[in-house]
Amino acid sequence: MNPVLPEEAVQVAEAARRAFADLGGVELARYSETDPKQREKIVVVLSQLGLDALDPRTDPISLAAAAASCAEAGRVALPYPLAASLVRDSDGRPTVAVPNSQVRVDHADLFPQWRVGTLDGGASFVASGAGQALGTRLGPFVGPLNDLRPTEVNFGDILCQQLLVSWTLLGALENAVSLATFHVNSRIQFGKPIATFQAVQFQLADAAVIVAGLRELAGFTLWRFSSVGEAARADVLALRLHALESARAVFRTCQQLHGAAGVCDEYDISILTRMMQPALRLPAGIEQTAELLADAVTMNGFVGLFPLGGRA
Repeated sequence: MNPVLPEEAVQVAEAARRAFADLGGVELARYSETDPKQREKIVVVLSQLGLDALDPRTDPISLAAAAASCAEAGRVALPYPLAASLVRDSDGRPTVAVPNSQVRVDHADLFPQWRVGTLDGGASFVASGAGQALGTRLGPFVGPLNDLRPTEVNFGDILCQQLLVSWTLLGALENAVSLATFHVNSRIQFGKPIATFQAVQFQLADAAVIVAGLRELAGFTLWRFSSVGEAARADVLALRLHALESARAVFRTCQQLHGAAGVCDEYDISILTRMMQPALRLPAGIEQTAELLADAVTMNGFVGLFPLGGRA
């Protein structure tokens, strides 16, 4: 595999970063909570970027461009289900993985219909979007889907959406480290920036290493999925599991480095962490994802340095 994204994908990501910054960056997510209509601006920008015509399932370059764009969306906690909308069907219905029990998705109100499926591949439906978000701690825009009608949804589309969600989390974590770095260099205690304290340096270095490792795995999984499609089920689940574990550690560290300000919405790190909760909890948290991964490895095997069950 080549860990470097294609130049075309890099250019798409750079254009997306500029466009999302022009929308206000994290400020857009902050304002959208009190005025959900702010999200309508995003649809126009996505069209201008050509992302409404991008299909990550067509070729490796399109998949890489979609992943890089989702990373930029995660960087600013873009209040829009970009990963789901990129994996849409011919009728424009976004595709998303959902829990086996309560069928809930982020930004359920933005589309009249959704294509949904479970991560174990056991069920798939077409569902109607809800008019009202639940307004719970799960996420300000998470809502239930109604009128579930069984239908055949390509499981590869479900995996593709989850792959893109992991890239969204990657972008959010990269920005979290950037925000923490800026804060510790700006915060003065005892006459000097707290970035000069060794304990702070160690924490920040650990977080940066975690994110760098996640990017490497995300790049590998991108290549693996583009090569074998649905057969990369274990790889996609492994990436999601690692993204969830990385997020738990990195968000905690970056908020702690902000001190009490880390949980105040005046600071971007708080908005970023809160807006990523749906991606962290839906369709499955760490424990459930680990169980799904174990089942996938048992059923389909896992490509690695050592054979499954082998001795070190």
